[in-house]
Amino acid sequence: MFGKKVLPVIKLRHLGVIGAEKVDYAQAMEDIIGYKNNWFSKKYRFITKFRQTFELVEAIRKVDVSNIQWTEDCPIDKPANIDFISFQAMMELQALLDGGLEEDKLSDNISKTIAISCFESNLEDSYSSDSFEFKAFQEYILDMPLVEMFGLYNWIVESINESAKIWSERFLSVEVLDPDYEQANGSRMSQFSVILSIKSICKEFNIPFKDAWLLSYNLVQTNSYSNATAGKIQDDMRILKEAKMKQSRQN
Repeated sequence: MFGKKVLPVIKLRHLGVIGAEKVDYAQAMEDIIGYKNNWFSKKYRFITKFRQTFELVEAIRKVDVSNIQWTEDCPIDKPANIDFISFQAMMELQALLDGGLEEDKLSDNISKTIAISCFESNLEDSYSSDSFEFKAFQEYILDMPLVEMFGLYNWIVESINESAKIWSERFLSVEVLDPDYEQANGSRMSQFSVILSIKSICKEFNIPFKDAWLLSYNLVQTNSYSNATAGKIQDDMRILKEAKMKQSRQN
């Protein structure tokens, strides 16, 4: 008849308050349980609300958030594989994670990481971090339970590291070593790897530049890996032919 009582939950946006070296419990009471510092509350609710806030905050402060695992109870859908997000999303995600987490912007950085990774799994719109939908989604994430969001964030970071390791091993396995290229400092071209990948996708799939960014990271990487493999095969064939010609001359 009167509805089920909703228990207070520590949200991701409360991270700055509860993560401070010295917790401001007055602020925590206001933010977490909606405590109103008026005459009635001071007289009849303060002790109960303070104890409730204190217990919630102290309990979460004892948790090692780096060990929280993603669970199916998470209210935000995640991609089945981090490589399935768009190429643009992956580039922005890698740049964000490479920049590290700023302590005074921790909740914002975590919510943005989750928003970039999970936007396409939760909304039907094409990915764009400049869109109203993206910003609204990030705000929505800030209001999700802190524990579940840390579990999802940890899954994203772990998945990104695993993805980088897998692709690095694949590309190293088909790398063509050219002493002349190295001597000419050809490694400088690595700074253009992203734009070269996009140009290759536009040409090979016959699509415009803006659409290439929205293809899945997995497809773009697989296409690059395919081209690298073809180049490796051609180089191996060249080496075999040169070896046969040398053997033929010796005979």
